[in-house]
Amino acid sequence: MKEFGLQAVVMEAGPAMTYLTGVRWGRSERTFALVLTQKGDPAWVLPGFEDMRARELIHAGQEIRVWQEDESPYQRVAEILKDRGVAAGRVGMEESLRFFVFDGVRNQAPKLDYTSAQPALKAAGVDLAPPTGRGGRKQQAGGRKQ
Repeated sequence: MKEFGLQAVVMEAGPAMTYLTGVRWGRSERTFALVLTQKGDPAWVLPGFEDMRARELIHAGQEIRVWQEDESPYQRVAEILKDRGVAAGRVGMEESLRFFVFDGVRNQAPKLDYTSAQPALKAAGVDLAPPTGRGGRKQQAGGRKQ
């Protein structure tokens, strides 16, 4: 992150989150997000009613901030950033993050500069390129699967 000039990275449930944390979670209309900052362990933002289930998957000791139906998950993300000292600078947004999540975070923390997190994630080993060939595997020349 640091070498790419990012103070933090924000992502939703998906392949990058699973690769980096081992947590597999399906997307829904309710935001379930991961915030990675240069300081501190990963921090999670999730709906209150999913708290117990999520705690079964998230490593003990990692910060979890829940939001209720009458609260903003984007405010929780902004609070994590502020509490971790990210008041200015660049925040990477994982490219599959849905626009309404990005827009919600941006409205809660408008002084930050938002950019793609993909270069940093790729450097960390996250390969989000869609699989090619049949069966979801890359094919070698001549059509053989690797």
